[in-house]
Amino acid sequence: MKKRTTRAVSFLLALTLIISIAVPGLTAFGATYEDTSEYESLAKVYKDYFKVGAACESVNNFHNPKLEIGTPEKEALIAQVFNSITSGNELKPAYNFNKTSETLFKINPAGKEMLDYAEANGIAMRFHVLLWHSQVNINFFAKDFNATVNGVATTNENAELDPECIVERDVLIDRMRSYIYGALEYIYANGYADTIYSIDVVNEAVDEGKDDGLRRSWWYRIIGPEFLYYAFLFAREAEVKYSKEYAADYGLDPNGDLSSILPKLYYNDYNEWFPARVSVVTDFLTNRNWNKDQQMIKSSVIKAGGDGTIAGDGLIDGIGMQGHLSDNNNVEQYINAMRQYDAIVDEVQVTELDVKCTHRGDNQWYYQALFYYDLFKAMVEAVKDGVNLTAVTIWGLTDDCSWISDGYPLLFTYNLKRKPAYYGVLMAGKGEEFNLTLAETLTELKDVDVDFEPYVDDMGVKTTYTAETAGFYKRGTGHMPSLRLMALINHTPDQKVGYSLLCERSEQDATCMLDISKFSGKNVTFTSYVKTEDTEITVGLSTGEDTALKTVKSNGDWTPVSINFDVPEKLSSAYIYFETNGSADMYIDDVSVIFTKDGEEPAPVIESPTVDEPDAEITEAPTDKSGSDDYTDVEVPGSTSTVKPASSSSEPNNKTSGIIIAIILIAFGSALTGYGIYIIAKSKKG
Repeated sequence: MKKRTTRAVSFLLALTLIISIAVPGLTAFGATYEDTSEYESLAKVYKDYFKVGAACESVNNFHNPKLEIGTPEKEALIAQVFNSITSGNELKPAYNFNKTSETLFKINPAGKEMLDYAEANGIAMRFHVLLWHSQVNINFFAKDFNATVNGVATTNENAELDPECIVERDVLIDRMRSYIYGALEYIYANGYADTIYSIDVVNEAVDEGKDDGLRRSWWYRIIGPEFLYYAFLFAREAEVKYSKEYAADYGLDPNGDLSSILPKLYYNDYNEWFPARVSVVTDFLTNRNWNKDQQMIKSSVIKAGGDGTIAGDGLIDGIGMQGHLSDNNNVEQYINAMRQYDAIVDEVQVTELDVKCTHRGDNQWYYQALFYYDLFKAMVEAVKDGVNLTAVTIWGLTDDCSWISDGYPLLFTYNLKRKPAYYGVLMAGKGEEFNLTLAETLTELKDVDVDFEPYVDDMGVKTTYTAETAGFYKRGTGHMPSLRLMALINHTPDQKVGYSLLCERSEQDATCMLDISKFSGKNVTFTSYVKTEDTEITVGLSTGEDTALKTVKSNGDWTPVSINFDVPEKLSSAYIYFETNGSADMYIDDVSVIFTKDGEEPAPVIESPTVDEPDAEITEAPTDKSGSDDYTDVEVPGSTSTVKPASSSSEPNNKTSGIIIAIILIAFGSALTGYGIYIIAKSKKG
């Protein structure tokens, strides 16, 4: 029996090994990661100006295999390109508060994992964040750590608590001190004080809509606006205290220079470049005398001759400009705000930079790369002019893991391929002219294949269509339709929900059109399925002038409309338009545009059925939908996307081949597992 059990265990171990190592670098989507070992280091390019970092998260914190720390390929890319990281979530109070801890701080294991990664790789790290209105345990603010709403316990951080459960002001101040001291002591006692170079003490306290410009967080509501002063005072006290106590652990003299283990203390906020926010931040740091003559609280760390303000008492070192931008924002305005902050604190950092694409279609990468280039070039010039910008952190590594994934805001794709934006940053750091052109940033010309079902796009982002992201636009001469996705009415077979595009209209000339501008000069086969109560359906080509191409009879159900034609050359725009002989609504689904490759025959046209032909005899469109089943289980998020390309590209379909390999492995593994279970069961029976 022992031999049989051992044999079964061996089979199961073999299965584990096969799945884990047989296809190294396999991503969650079946495609292999790019080899990043030769990527040029942005940290080295900018070494004379500022650190260049990336925000990242631990796979273990959210059990998400797409995250960075815990994924060897992504860890390697970070170490290759950057010299700083920020913990996206792992060090926030929501994950490190523990009411049973003496200090209320207990390190999140995923946070420790990130600290260990940074230390092991010689990468500097930002600590984000000590105090925030969001992602903080609501029990922090309640008596006996028992938050209630209408007498019922709650963990909802946005809850409006029962007044009788809210903790007293002095108790919350003590809790704040305890938590901050606990976090700082952990850093020093565990050898991370020379790895962490800055700490976001307070995050996002501004609300310029309030009379004093400050957000009404629980910190504010219980303590008052002076909670800001207390937070920075406690952080300064803690680092001064523990840097001396643990100096010897870092090979330093407690009475000597301890700057290498004194992280810079930061205030961090978003929209920080808006003039109204610049005014509020400047005001509460430099004008508000929270602790004049130390009448509110006394401390030995307060700067001699301090004026009672946070900056004047020497309690803050820097301001973090998050930098959640779009590719059409004003770079000069952003840099002007940076200069204003630099005038009131010792240093400035860009802490959460991402650049959302506002352009869609093939040109979006060009405009994003150009914005990154202009911004980094302007930041370099600011440093040369004396601005003490010490670090710039990109808020994420790959687009698919970004908090705004539908804006594709980062430097790398889901499989770690460098985007034009990366090259824009590189050129700015080298002092080179921006030499990318629209042609160089165009994606490879691919067929259009739109079934309106949720999918994972070429950038690895789970997404759902809108009319515009599918390439459809309103058309009319005084009257316009409403375009929206419609669930449960669809032509695509075997879908759990099923979607189509609804062109809802009240006038005959209110129609819709599909952008095919990228196929200028190509021969294409266009196919779509249209459902309408009108009796005729016409498709045509609009290039400034409208030309009808084909009119078919509608059978009241899904009718194929298919035609092969040449798209004229040198067009600035070209659209396929839809019309009917009435004003009934149109449902459109399973749209494909297949261009004729050199040396190949055009894709076949589907003949439209007559009114008498049954639907069962309709031949499906001959588009390549390999891998389409991969998307049937995807959730439908409220995001947008570019058009999903068909897999008929000349590039090898790594995603499809990866999935095939994975299926083979799973099938083989299942057989081994079944055999192993059979042996174990048999041995137990014996």
